Amino acid sequence: MDEQVTLPPVADLTEAGPLKDRFLQAISSGTSLTVDASAVQRVSSPCLQVLVAGKQSFAKAGGASLTITDPSEAFRETASVLGLLDALELGK
Repeated sequence: MDEQVTLPPVADLTEAGPLKDRFLQAISSGTSLTVDASAVQRVSSPCLQVLVAGKQSFAKAGGASLTITDPSEAFRETASVLGLLDALELGK
């Protein structure tokens, strides 16, 4: 089972809490998630931290995965500045 989550144009602190809750729900039900980051124009470090923690939590739980697809240039640039490209499995 795979579901998609679409990040809004402004993925900031207000998005971090609900995103974390969605990840926890998916992990507990064994549901894989795909996070579409194509619309992101601005992303905050708290939101990126939740994504990194989510990647780690899904990996530890096994059975389900978290994939980030189509990161916008703004998303990729912020992740790069913060040194999170590898943690988010986005390469360079």
